[in-house]
Formats: sequence, structure tokens, C-alpha cells
Amino acid sequence: MVVRELPDDFTFSQFIAEAATKLVVIDFYADWCGPCRMISSHVERLSEKYMQAVFIKINVEICRRSFFHFIFLFIVETSIQFGINAMPTFVFLYSGREVDRMMGANVEMLETKIVQQLKEGFVATSDERIFLEKFVEYSQRMQIYEDEISQALARSLIPCDKLMEASMVNGKTSKFELVKLLLNWFKTDFFVWTDVPKCELCGQNTEKSGEVISIEMKEDPTEEERKWGACRVEVYKCRKCDTNVRFPRYNDPVKLLETRSGRCGEWANCFTLCSRSLGLETRWIYDVTDHVWCEIWIEDLDRWVHCDPCENVIDTPLLYEKGWGKNLNYVFAFGLDHIRDVTWRYTFNHLETLNRRNSCRETVLRNFIRKLNMRYASLMSEERKKEMERRCMKELVEFISPTMQIRDGSEVEEQGRTTGSEEWRKQRGEIGNGKSTGRVLVPTEKEISDRVFRLKPIPQRYFSLEYDCAKDQYRRGVDLIKGLESLLSKQQNVCRMVDQTNNVAYICCQEGRASGELCWSFDFGGQHVKNIELRLDSVQKVSDDVMRAIICCGDMCTVVPPTGELELETIGGSKVDVKIYFLSEDAQLFLTNLCSEDCASFRMKAFF
Repeated sequence: MVVRELPDDFTFSQFIAEAATKLVVIDFYADWCGPCRMISSHVERLSEKYMQAVFIKINVEICRRSFFHFIFLFIVETSIQFGINAMPTFVFLYSGREVDRMMGANVEMLETKIVQQLKEGFVATSDERIFLEKFVEYSQRMQIYEDEISQALARSLIPCDKLMEASMVNGKTSKFELVKLLLNWFKTDFFVWTDVPKCELCGQNTEKSGEVISIEMKEDPTEEERKWGACRVEVYKCRKCDTNVRFPRYNDPVKLLETRSGRCGEWANCFTLCSRSLGLETRWIYDVTDHVWCEIWIEDLDRWVHCDPCENVIDTPLLYEKGWGKNLNYVFAFGLDHIRDVTWRYTFNHLETLNRRNSCRETVLRNFIRKLNMRYASLMSEERKKEMERRCMKELVEFISPTMQIRDGSEVEEQGRTTGSEEWRKQRGEIGNGKSTGRVLVPTEKEISDRVFRLKPIPQRYFSLEYDCAKDQYRRGVDLIKGLESLLSKQQNVCRMVDQTNNVAYICCQEGRASGELCWSFDFGGQHVKNIELRLDSVQKVSDDVMRAIICCGDMCTVVPPTGELELETIGGSKVDVKIYFLSEDAQLFLTNLCSEDCASFRMKAFF
């Protein structure tokens, strides 16, 4: 059976996530509806004919009450609501967004609409065109780094001989070492970070008197500023002399060789010219959530290597997600003769990332990138074309496994952003004060053998873990362990709060954070886990979709229902993760009265 029946409300989100960017055809039906029964076999036939689409049947009598709650998780235009008042109704979705619908049991019309939507899956909407248009400009800008005069100017400022000599390994230049040295020189000796510009009139005055304060306005660039690629100018006011101070955002890398200052855009721009001037094949990387960096091709490694000049970091692609706490969605690499979607190099949980990619349908994005690359390929030599095809295939294979992006022993991967003022980094949510301990709970044989659950029909050995939010204390078997974070494998942007006024304790997002995550990880090794019981007490705001709890066993993840109680009887492996996602600053977990006695907010039992 190709048509998938929705058994309950909680599996809808899973179906949509699995569909990714395919066309989804939802058949709303009722058992008492004659036309629904008539068209049912035709829907089966169409699902077998159009395998590139996903077909789902929803019985409105079962899912009517809470269907709208789940659909809102995946609808970008929140004003859209599904008002199903006639059966059958067919709703067509792309990336969770409704693109069409029809009512009635007209088989020919249904097939026509399916064919039409599959064709239109490659045609960009007006919003998608706006999103994609800027990437054409970004791809064209790579030509400016090939100017020989610009490269010569850059080389005149770089201590080339010193860097080349220091990068020699076994009698030949190591490009990886050369890039490391170039990054370090650029960060420590050449370029300067600018939060706010200094007032030129104050000269050598102290930072306190000469520093400028908050942005007053943004002005159009002058003719001279426009000449050097400035599209906008920030204007500040000096604290001491009340003078307006202009900060043109220059885009010409030659001008940046002169100013040697700016934010991440200026840093990546100027560094790209410097690396090209040394003959290093370089890509300019654009993160849609507002950051830019570079990648450099290292022949000895046969891969592209991540380089962030303003952080002086190399080959640490998970820095932004794990260290800074960024929720990346689109990351693109722009080379001289190609463009690639490299989002999957910089993210670990690909499914979560895919759910955040709602600016453009994946089919439209892939088609756009393919056409751009076809233009480039038409100008390539056959040798270059074959090499780029080889690299592309190798890169795609690398993206398949998120673990290939992990760099063992890299402490940098866990650090927050270092450039920019603390206030500025906090505003951008890149301070990186979340942490991942990697702690995994491995029950001992004694812990298991000492505990037998005799209320079951057949007595079973089990392992238990409880957490009391009021006492901020775990009970692991018979042991008491203090502190929420002590047994977590991941704690990101989340903390325990005590409200003395209302005499309660709870878990919530840290101040200024709109999302966060908790995770407990278990490894039962050779023990055969028969079933797992999970209970989460006092889970607030679940109905408003600001919190989600998931338990993952092997290759299967199950959403914990709003009741907070779940029993799993099918365990897909020995490793289990219990994850709680805070999706809003309003989310509260384990709300508990401080006077409560032995009130376990979190309970997990694994039976053997």
C-alpha cells in the first residue's frame, strides 16, 4: 500500500518531515462518506503511478480535534488554516505549505492537479525568486578576486616568504599549514574588528572619550564611498565632541587592504583576496543567518577546508552550530566557477535543519543551483569539468554522514563567538553559553540486578533514573546525585530557575534565548531492553507548541505526547536518547512546588 494512513495525530509531523520537499497529497475522508469510498482505489492507483509524491489519508473523525495544532508546525504562512468541511477534500503541500486543494471525488481533476503541481515544483514563486536572486550576484563577485593588480597589492602586504618558509613540511609547502599561518597573521597582525568606529577628530584620546556611541542613522554613501562598493553607511555620534562618524560598509577588497577593519563581511572579503593572491583555491561562504567565512581546497586532503578569518579557526565546520548555538538553515559556497549548497557540512542534525529550510522549496533550489552550474560548466575545459564533477560527487558523499564533520579533539568546536562586543554577540545569539558534555549513562550490572519490578505479571529487572526539580537532585537507583547538569549529555541555552515569590522551581530557556535543548543519553550495551517507560511531569505550554519531547532508540524517534507519559515496547537498539526541545522563551519544564516531597519530575525506567 503506497498511500499512508495517519493512525493518530502525533505521527503527522513525522510524515511531513519524511516527505521533506516532495509534493504531499492529503486525502481527508470519512468512513461514512460514499464518494470517499468510491475514489479510494483511484487514489491508490495514482500513488503507485506518481511515486515522486507522498500520499497521506486522514480520517477526519479521528484527527479532527488536534489536527490544526500539528499542521501549524509546518505552515510558514500562519494565516493559512485548513477548514475541512466537505469530504473528500484533497490538500496539496510543498515543504509544509499549502499550494492547492480540491473538493469532491473527480478522479480526472485530481490527477490533473497532481501532474500540474509536480511540474510547478521546479518553478520559483515571487518570494522564492527574491530569495534566490542575490545568489547570482554573489556568484559573479568571485571574479574580483582574480584581478592580477589586486592580488599583487595583497602580496605586497603579506609576509609571503616568511609564511612559505614556516609552512614547509618534509621539504615541500604544506598548504594546510600555510592557510593556518595566513589566518593567524591576518587575525593578529593585519585586520581589526570594528564594533563601532573611532572618531577621527579625537585622535589618540582615551577609548572612553574617543569611542562613539549607538547608531544614529543610516545614510546613502557618497560618490567616493560608492566607488569602493559601499552600498550603505552607518552613522554614529562621538561621545566627546558630538561629531558624526561615518562607517561605510566597503565591499571592494582592495579598499579593505587600506582600511583593514570591519565586521565578518569585511574580514571574509579581504581574506579571500589574500588567499587567492597566494594561489590558494578559495570559496566565499555565505550563511543566510548572517555570517560569512571561507573554504580553501587542500590537495593533500582532497577536500574543502573551513576557514574563519575573524575567529582564526580552521577545519572546524560544526563551530557555528555546536559552539555558537546558531540554528543554520542555508549555507552556500561560491567558487570562481561553481556554486554549492554546503549546509550539510556545517550542521549535524540534518532533519532539524531541513525543517528550518522554508525560504525556498528544495526542488526549486536544486534546479536554480543546477542551472547556474551548467552556465559555468559550458565555459570550463574538459579537464576542469571532470575534476569539478569528481569533487562534487566526493562532497555529496561527505554530506551523507554528519559524523564526517566532527573533528576529534577540537575544543574550538564547543566555543562561542569571540569577535565583537559581548552585547553585540548576545543580540545575535552567538555567545555560545550552551554546553554539550557528551556524557552517556551506562548502567552497571549491579544497578540492574539489585532492582526487580515485582508489580509486572512477570518480575523484571530494570534500571531507573529520576530527577526532582524542587531539590535539583537525581536518584539513580539508590544513589542521590546533585545538579541537573550532572547527568545530562547536552544542555544548550537552558537552566533551572527558582521563583521564591511563587515558591516554585522549573527549567526554562536562559534569559535572552528563544530556544534550547536538554538531552539524557543511555547506553545499555549488551543488555536486551524489552521496554521503556518515560514520564515527564509538569510540562507547561506544550499545547502552544513551545516545547517538544522526543525519545530516540536506534534509528527510531518517537514524540512524547502532551501527557508526558510514554511506554515503548519496540526498542531499536541499546542506545537511547531522551531529548527535550524548548521552542520558545515561554516554555517551562518540570514546574514544581519547592515544598514538594519526593516529587520526581523526570522518570525513566528500562526493563530487561
